[in-house]
Amino acid sequence: MHETNPALAADRAAATPATDVMLLWATALTVGLIPVALLFGGLAQMASEVHPKTVAVVMACWWASWTATPLLVVAFWLSLRHPTLARAGRWAGWAAPVPTTVTILLVLGL
Repeated sequence: MHETNPALAADRAAATPATDVMLLWATALTVGLIPVALLFGGLAQMASEVHPKTVAVVMACWWASWTATPLLVVAFWLSLRHPTLARAGRWAGWAAPVPTTVTILLVLGL
């Protein structure tokens, strides 16, 4: 058996996982896409007579993109500073891009 160097184990535990770095960039991009989702969601009302169900989903995601998305992004960024919140923060980081992305993709399909 080989011995594990305690200093190496501590350095590895203190390092930022690649997932956190990727989620940091993804949430930053999501914040940049919020204005696009707001514009697209506002324009989706023009298709309400032709595609009422799709517009209903777009409007729900539109509301979530400017209410829930910033809160999820802040929750993820705060979890980077507090290791006890790491698991919840990663969930928030993965969920943050969903409303904005769904809004943009659905409006592009109208």
